Amino acid sequence: GFSFPQETGYPLDSHQATYYMLETHYNNPDYSYDFTSYYRKNLSKQQRNMNIHGHSEDDEEEEEGEESVEDQPPVADYEDGAAGAAEQQVVDNSGLKLYYTQTLRKFDAGVLSVGLDPNWRHIIPPGQQKVVSEGHCIGACTERGFPRDGINIFAVMTRTHLIGRQVKLRQIRGNEELQPIVHDTNIDPSYQDYRRLPAPVKALPGDSLIAECIYDSSSRKSITLGGMTTREEICLVLTLYYPRQKELTSCHSLPSLPTVLHSLGIQELAS
Repeated sequence: GFSFPQETGYPLDSHQATYYMLETHYNNPDYSYDFTSYYRKNLSKQQRNMNIHGHSEDDEEEEEGEESVEDQPPVADYEDGAAGAAEQQVVDNSGLKLYYTQTLRKFDAGVLSVGLDPNWRHIIPPGQQKVVSEGHCIGACTERGFPRDGINIFAVMTRTHLIGRQVKLRQIRGNEELQPIVHDTNIDPSYQDYRRLPAPVKALPGDSLIAECIYDSSSRKSITLGGMTTREEICLVLTLYYPRQKELTSCHSLPSLPTVLHSLGIQELAS
C-alpha cells in the first residue's frame, strides 16, 4: 500500500466530481495486431497538419484503382470471433481499498506527469545496447503553472515498457543542474508503484524538469515506436506533490514531424 505524508492528502472533490473511475489495463501477449495502417494514416494526418506536401516529378494523379492513405477506411482493433479468443472466462477480483477522512490535512496533493508524449514520433532504433530518450518540462511551463513558493515532490513512479533499463528525473535551475529527483538504474516494467522519496524535493517556478530514459533494444530487429501498448515504449515519470495546482498536470514534449523526418534522412515526402 501507499500512505501520504501527514501534512497532505489527495482531495476528493465532491463538489466537482460525482464519481471516480478505476481504470484497469490488461495485456494479452498472445494477441498480435498490425498497426501499419494506423501509422500510415497517422503520418498522413501529421503531414496535413504540418502543411508538408509530397509530389512526383510529373505531378501524376493516382493510378485508377489505387487508394490514397486518406481514403483508406480505419482498421478495426478487434474482430468478432477472432481466432485465438480465450476459451474460458477469467475472473479478476483486483481493486483498491481507499482510506479517507473528513478532517482535511494542511495541503492538497496533486499529480504531475513529466516525460515524452506517448506517440509514434518517439523512435528507438533496433540493435542498440543504449538508447537515450528525453522528455522536457520546460521552465516556461513551470513558471506559469507552479505557485510562487514552488511545489514539494514527495513520491514518484517511473514508467517504461519492456526495453527500458534506467529512468532519471533531472532538475535544472537557471544554469545549474541539481541532484536528480529520482534515478532508477534497475527498471522493472512489471513494478508500477509510487515510491516515497527520503525527503520532499522543492521544484520552483522556472525550473526545468527532464525525464531521461535509457533503453536496450539489442534484442529487437526493427524500430520501436512510442505508444501505449506493451510492445511500444513510453518515457514518463509520474510525481505526487503538494500544494496542488491546476494549471499543469501533464508536462510532456514530443519531436516535431519535420525533426523526425530529418533525423531519418528524409528530405521530402511523396504523396
